[in-house]
Amino acid sequence: MDSLSNLVRVLAPQGTLELHCRFAGGWLVDHGPALPGHLPYHVVLAGCGRVGIGARALDLVPGDIVLFPHGAAHSVRSLGQGNCEPPALSTPPERHFNGAVTEVFHPDAGDTLDLLCGNFVLGTPGGLLLRTLPEVVCIHTAGRADCAWLHSLTSMMRTEASAALPGTAAVIGQLSTALFTVLLRALMADGGITQGLLALLADVRLCKAVDAVLAAPADTWTVATLAERCHMARATFAKRFAQVSGLTPLEVVTSLRMELAGRMLVQSNATAGRVGERCGYASEAAFGRAFKLHFGTTPRAYRLAA
Repeated sequence: MDSLSNLVRVLAPQGTLELHCRFAGGWLVDHGPALPGHLPYHVVLAGCGRVGIGARALDLVPGDIVLFPHGAAHSVRSLGQGNCEPPALSTPPERHFNGAVTEVFHPDAGDTLDLLCGNFVLGTPGGLLLRTLPEVVCIHTAGRADCAWLHSLTSMMRTEASAALPGTAAVIGQLSTALFTVLLRALMADGGITQGLLALLADVRLCKAVDAVLAAPADTWTVATLAERCHMARATFAKRFAQVSGLTPLEVVTSLRMELAGRMLVQSNATAGRVGERCGYASEAAFGRAFKLHFGTTPRAYRLAA
């Protein structure tokens, strides 16, 4: 299994598609901060618009996909005239749940922005992936041959969102979860993420260290054994790894183990001691200390909260 597939398996993301918006005329819609572990996203199917986050503004065109890795508050608005801000919607848009998603419609003159809105839900795990990502990521897919399948995926999402058919909820869930993986793949291909876990996965040599830990988290990993997996000298590996990841190799080992442990605590009935053993800890006490240092809570409290 490749590095990205291994990572997605550990994170076990759940994708949701909640809104299908079609806005015309002058309009502005504010989105508050997302719940912890929720990553809002917007898919531009047709038309143009603008996303605002803090002092930053991004113009949107068909094919753009905007992701907010830290759930930041933001606004979506029409382009308007020049730099003039359009007013917030003076009349509430029409809203209708069609059995699959909520359709939001604001009729007016002019072009219509056709937008899908949803969330990727990671829960508490995912910190290692998200820690170095910016507040907002915009992936431009128009005219990219490597994004052809992404266009097909979002087209299928739009079709499923248009009406509730037998199995629609399951299909939308699977498609939006697949969208998460494809977006990570596109970010790796763009080369814009130069530090962090995605940068490690995009490095043809360093990714072997991540693969090794995910495949056998209970093994006794050292800088030397990881360097050997990457066919690099120990000092060269340690320096290059820190430059790309922003962390030491053993810090990444611990973080990956904790991500795995969090997943096992939620998705299995294994005891904390057994989970710790599977993640490389000789005793439940040692595992508990490492877990609390990483997540700020005990394994038991983490499981109950989930």
